[in-house]
Amino acid sequence: MNTTTSRTYSWYLGWWTVYFALKVILFWSDTLKFDPLYNFALLAFIALPLPKGWFNRLRHCIAAGAALLLLHHDSFLPPLDRLTSQWELISQFDSSYLLSLAVDFVSLDFVLLVLLASIGYLYLNQMFRLSTFVVIGMVTCSIPASVWQPSATTNLVQASTGSLSSSSGITNQANINPENGSITEIDTSSAGLNRYLSDFFSVQSTLTSTLSSVENITPNYDILFVNICSLGWDDLEFSGNIDHPLFKELDIVFNHFNSATSYSGPAVLRILRANCGQQSHADLFNSKLTKQCSLFDQLHRLGFEKEVLMNHDGKFDGFNKHIASNIGSFTAAIDVDTMQPSQYAFDGTKIYSDRDILSKWSEINHANPTVSLYNTISIHDGNRVIGQSGSRLVTYKRQQTQLLDDLYEFFQNLKTSGRNVVVVVLPEHGAAVRGDRMQISGMREIPTKAITSVPVGVKFFGDVSLTNHQQVSVNAPVSFLAISDLIANIASSGIYNGADGSLSSLVANLPQTPVVSQNQGTTMLEVQGKQFYSFDETSWTEYKQ
Repeated sequence: MNTTTSRTYSWYLGWWTVYFALKVILFWSDTLKFDPLYNFALLAFIALPLPKGWFNRLRHCIAAGAALLLLHHDSFLPPLDRLTSQWELISQFDSSYLLSLAVDFVSLDFVLLVLLASIGYLYLNQMFRLSTFVVIGMVTCSIPASVWQPSATTNLVQASTGSLSSSSGITNQANINPENGSITEIDTSSAGLNRYLSDFFSVQSTLTSTLSSVENITPNYDILFVNICSLGWDDLEFSGNIDHPLFKELDIVFNHFNSATSYSGPAVLRILRANCGQQSHADLFNSKLTKQCSLFDQLHRLGFEKEVLMNHDGKFDGFNKHIASNIGSFTAAIDVDTMQPSQYAFDGTKIYSDRDILSKWSEINHANPTVSLYNTISIHDGNRVIGQSGSRLVTYKRQQTQLLDDLYEFFQNLKTSGRNVVVVVLPEHGAAVRGDRMQISGMREIPTKAITSVPVGVKFFGDVSLTNHQQVSVNAPVSFLAISDLIANIASSGIYNGADGSLSSLVANLPQTPVVSQNQGTTMLEVQGKQFYSFDETSWTEYKQ
């Protein structure tokens, strides 16, 4: 009788030993954090001796829910409220895309680890009381990192504050104060980074593109922005397309262009607002800034007709409305409803071939010079190509290659036509195909440099007078204001009116912009090579990939 009672009321973890063992392993592999208070509280709740019966079963049900929440709490993933804030958009994803995301969320390595841990528990538990070893492991996870590490790093890093008063904004490339020549430091505590961000937007609010001062030109060329969703340098490297022939065709390449966001709506607004310095995410939706900051309105003032074309219907997340709010009501230059789709998007809508869209655009006989925005979502995560199958990553690689091939063919056709066109390849943001420990593949809630560092380039076609056509690279950190200034330099140079110019002169003195990126409720900035993120613009955490 005593033996039975003892077994019924013993301190016992059972299969929960596997859960806590996995957390210890993942902590020491730097895959999870470990909150001692919550983890030991859960352990005590589970192991507390209780008689078998419905109350004990209820205890384990409650523990299962708490364990899942604690697993997320200890992970490096964004808070759950960031997911719920996007629920209206997520609910528009079709079921096959949601399933593929769920499959990718659980890696094969993790599944194998769970299986091995479970088998190990069944075998070793016959010889040892494994819960004892697990508790010891949890105690080691609770020891502060400073005990294991020889020294803590300082929370001060060198960066430039003197350039806050310059026309280029803050720069990550110099640490010299222009007033006294001294080297200054930026405090990377939360208070220091709050001041840094405030100073950044204060300076950017004073900047305006030189395009505003261009007068009395008669344009005889078109400008085409090829606005690509989901293409970053990191994605090109992942897919093996970083040396694609298209990039050798470009006359000017920006190696460190920051898209400043990782979502399509804000991305297109930043392009259309490029006549001003970088604005906060909230200010992108401030209609009072539209007129003075509108790149297309400035070009319209100089004689360019505004034009928009897309290879999708533009309805998701009000994309059409974002464009219309900045350039006025428009009708797409290409009627895609008369075409056959080549893909279906993540929300089940139709996507059309880039080759077909751009070919039709080339055939349009424009009466006046145009500035055109072409938005393509051909390589958006979750697209399904008609007549083909494959995983998300396989499809992405294949479609990325197809898109680059289509653009390369488009370039060759423009060369043959002799038409005067300036093509600006300007991706919205990257696809985050690799993912990291904070964000799974395809997740872009935190706009890291891996997502916002995008391949931007310019190509001149037609009768253009350039003394040297050898490709020029811009290696300084820049953003949309630099594109607007470059267009101003092209307009005032006269290179399409017989005046000789050089690529190096066109990119000379373009404004630099430090790396600050935002989505709704999320801010990321880079200080001296380190990335810091905040969900409230009050407290900051270093982003370690």
